[in-house]
Amino acid sequence: MLFHFSEDDSPRIVCRKDEATTDEHLQLFFNNSIANIIVTVESDWYTRISKQIIFRYRFDEEGFELFDKTAGYYISRQVVKPKSVEKYENLLERLLQKGIELRITSNLYPLKEAY
Repeated sequence: MLFHFSEDDSPRIVCRKDEATTDEHLQLFFNNSIANIIVTVESDWYTRISKQIIFRYRFDEEGFELFDKTAGYYISRQVVKPKSVEKYENLLERLLQKGIELRITSNLYPLKEAY
C-alpha cells in the first residue's frame, strides 16, 4: 500500500491500493470502501479546499523523474517551459468524479499513527 502524509500548505493523507497492500492494511484502511484511493483531510481545511483554484501545467515527459509515487509528483532538475496551462475549480467534486474517496476528520494524526 502506498501511503502519503503531508504537513505542507494542505495537510492530507493519501492511501492507494497497490500490489504491496496487505490484507491487514485493506481491512484497516479500505474496509467498507470500493475506492482504490482514499484522501483524508482535516475538517478545518474543507472550506479552503472547496474554494481553491489550482492550475495544471503540462510538460513534455523528457527531463522529469518520479519523486513521490503516491502523490504523483515528478520533478525536473532543469528549467522547463509548459506546453499548456489549465485552470481547475471545484476540486472536491473532481476527486469524487475520479472515484477517489474523500474522508473528513478533525485530526489526521490518529490515522497517521495507525499506519
